[in-house]
Amino acid sequence: MSYSGPTSTKFGRYQVAIPFRPDLLHLHDGSELREVDHEPPVPVLDQEDLLAQGIDTSQLVPGAQKVDALGSCTCNAGTVSLAERFAAKNGTVDLPGIGISASDAVANEKYAIVLYHDVTDQTGEPSSEWPPTDCGSNGWYVARELEKRGLIKGQKVAHNMTALVSLLQGGTVIMGAPWFNSWMEPDGQGFVDGDGSVDAFMASLASGVAGGHETCISSVERLVFDAAGHIELGKSHVRVRNSWSTAFGDSGSYRVHLSTLHWLGSYADFRQFVL
Repeated sequence: MSYSGPTSTKFGRYQVAIPFRPDLLHLHDGSELREVDHEPPVPVLDQEDLLAQGIDTSQLVPGAQKVDALGSCTCNAGTVSLAERFAAKNGTVDLPGIGISASDAVANEKYAIVLYHDVTDQTGEPSSEWPPTDCGSNGWYVARELEKRGLIKGQKVAHNMTALVSLLQGGTVIMGAPWFNSWMEPDGQGFVDGDGSVDAFMASLASGVAGGHETCISSVERLVFDAAGHIELGKSHVRVRNSWSTAFGDSGSYRVHLSTLHWLGSYADFRQFVL
């Protein structure tokens, strides 16, 4: 399972070495874990169909070409999560000087696009910067840029499902992971991974990796425990906000089982912004 960059503008999360920072690890403290809902208080974004949205990338970023789509999923997910974090702390996302709106999807998409430009500039490598290259990025760089702007204080990272559910108790989490070809069309309930079984996961693997993708986990919709108090991963799932318009999945979001995220192992990255 490997990928080196976006294979189409639907994607944009690339696999690069992310520094291991033990100080960023979120560990579950043993407190009660519950089903929670942090549905972002902003419209679903669309990193494609930019021209139809009235977005001219050449007018937003110096040197950029006018394009109809960008592999800016990392910054779309980051923008949505930042909006939820702002709203949780301040009661609103319409804060002076920020540029994120509770109602204007186009304004938020523009914010994500400019953020994408700044995030890619962090690499210091022209071949990995947009413009000119629609190179993609990852959650680490997004969080670092938001911290640099003074919008967040830092980030926390979960490395197992208990820690992820624990982290989600406090708010949204951005997730970077491989996106499989079979996930392009969620089922009638919005699941991309079928019933969350081993067989379903193996079928996803067999379908091939379409690209690396970043999305925003908004809720723990179902949380089931066994008799010993451990999370039953195959029976528990999360809801995730995507950035492919409301036409995708369940009004722009999809569902995935914790078992699938567990089996992805180190290929999946879970980060929460700390305000």
